[in-house]
Amino acid sequence: MSQKRLKKIRKVESKVVELEQREYLPNFFEILKNNWKYLVLITVLGILLYANAMSGNFVSDDYATITQNPQIGDFWYTIKLNSFANSMHLTNFFVYKLFGNTSPIPYHIMSLMWFLVFNVLGFVLIKLVSKNDLVSKLSMLLFVFHPIHVEATSWIAGRIYLILAVYIVASVINFIYFLDTGKYKSLILSLMFFYLAFSTDRPRPFAAFLIIMLYVFTIGWKSIYRKYAKYFGLLILIGIVGVIISWPYINTRIAVVNGGINATDGIFYDPLFQYPTSIPKYLQLLFFPVDLTLYHTMYVLPSWLNWAILLNYLALVIYFYFKDKRYFWALSFIFVSVAPSMAPVKVSWLVAERYMFLGSLGFCMFLGLLLDDHWKKLRIVTPTLLVSFLIFYGVRVVARNIDWQTNHNLWVNTCQVSPNSHNAWNNIGDDYDKLKEMDNAVKGFTQSVLVKPNYADAYHNRANIFYKSGRLDLARESYEIAIRFTPSLYQSYLSLAQIDLLENKPDLAVAHAQKAVEYQPGNPQPLYVLGVIYVQVGKVEEGKKIFESILAQIPNYSPAVEALRQAKALPQK
Repeated sequence: MSQKRLKKIRKVESKVVELEQREYLPNFFEILKNNWKYLVLITVLGILLYANAMSGNFVSDDYATITQNPQIGDFWYTIKLNSFANSMHLTNFFVYKLFGNTSPIPYHIMSLMWFLVFNVLGFVLIKLVSKNDLVSKLSMLLFVFHPIHVEATSWIAGRIYLILAVYIVASVINFIYFLDTGKYKSLILSLMFFYLAFSTDRPRPFAAFLIIMLYVFTIGWKSIYRKYAKYFGLLILIGIVGVIISWPYINTRIAVVNGGINATDGIFYDPLFQYPTSIPKYLQLLFFPVDLTLYHTMYVLPSWLNWAILLNYLALVIYFYFKDKRYFWALSFIFVSVAPSMAPVKVSWLVAERYMFLGSLGFCMFLGLLLDDHWKKLRIVTPTLLVSFLIFYGVRVVARNIDWQTNHNLWVNTCQVSPNSHNAWNNIGDDYDKLKEMDNAVKGFTQSVLVKPNYADAYHNRANIFYKSGRLDLARESYEIAIRFTPSLYQSYLSLAQIDLLENKPDLAVAHAQKAVEYQPGNPQPLYVLGVIYVQVGKVEEGKKIFESILAQIPNYSPAVEALRQAKALPQK
């Protein structure tokens, strides 16, 4: 036998021995089978903790997406190109088809189901990383009880963060199995779950790439990179293409978070303020979640203390990278998973509990590791600490569920915890409007503009209250201030046109309606209002032409159908 052939045989034999000696990760279904009793336990605990959230009303964004959404029952709307089969839309569509949109209970149950699914996947992920049963069980027990999750679970509109977390973790788990076994089935499943996440929201699903890279650094990047270098190139390519595809959506999010396209606050956070402020605040909410609220705006720690917390956190991450990779993973995971929401570009609020739903898994694993390491050494202290955490967290979950049960509860709590939030005061003003408490509504909107003097939405909303109260002079003044700060706020132009007609100023009414059409050329509402005004001021033919142009584009637009019928019935001059 030749020397060359002998070397080849020895190389193959060495590879066979290596494969035989290698310890593969436990199979996904094997983990479920071996831990089904525990998984049933945390499922039951999750249901009990969120039982009082199931009877909560529709609140905040739930109105626009469910009760006031005329397209909620349109299947093609849920899968059309610009929504990319959005799973949030799809789940609302299916619940609507089965139960309608009068009761919020089925929608809450749908959210709870996603939460329970995530708990199972979170357990599997921690098991794969820690390779420790007790750590996995302690971590997920803490996770189920943690009150920072109430916002995503009890608020129907917050379900999107549960859905994203499920898809991201499912994608990461399958990629871990791909790295472990080299099976393309796992790679395909990983990409499929990423696509589902990407179809639901952008840019948050890119956290999956960051978590995968964190895992590679945790287990040893050199050997993994050499073996799978081409696949990491594929991940980078997918990421670049994804950012390009997501850019229009990102622009829209910037406009929403920044208070309008023409807002004057800028579209970038100052990183030297953002990260030393948001990271310590998130850590406080994770360790001691007492000031839970929809809008976090109260950052009361001095700058030097924020920097000290941030630098200590970073030092711990670096220390554990060399000392214990499990702690490195857990501490890094907290902010790696929330990194897309913490970009310096204003695609998100500075701090929000729903953003931390996935990242809190790393925090709970960190606590689980600490408890596990001291379980035998401190036999009384560690169980006592665990029970104390669970009692405190559980009470906060039940209490926080009550905050989300009604719009009024929500906004009262938000204004109390974040009194310097212009959004909170604007929303409580809107709530008082629904309750017909006009004086309190005006106070809420006025407080909002005192907090943020260039907040156009609050001026517009306050003007609406003045209009309903018959104070047309004050209404006109507030509408004009609104469009001064945000000229694209077409609703203010339409409201001014109504005031113009009441004050017998037809030319001004036409001018205001035309301005609304200019800013919303594809929207039939301002065009319809312009047509109505034309008819009212005697320009009937111009009005007819506008109604006909609307119906040429949207044949079933009922307001235009009725307006055209009435215009044709008018006597010819």
